[in-house]
Amino acid sequence: MNNIRLFIAWIWVALPLGWGVYQSVNKSLPLFRGGAAPAAAVAPAH
Repeated sequence: MNNIRLFIAWIWVALPLGWGVYQSVNKSLPLFRGGAAPAAAVAPAH
């Protein structure tokens, strides 16, 4: 019974953590690929 509770506790923590890491990596990939910057970050030309 204790092993099952430990497994559930690890899943409870690991799933959201893994999802957060996945989202962070996904959103940071354009920075490393040299992708286009978001429109708000581009300085207007004078």
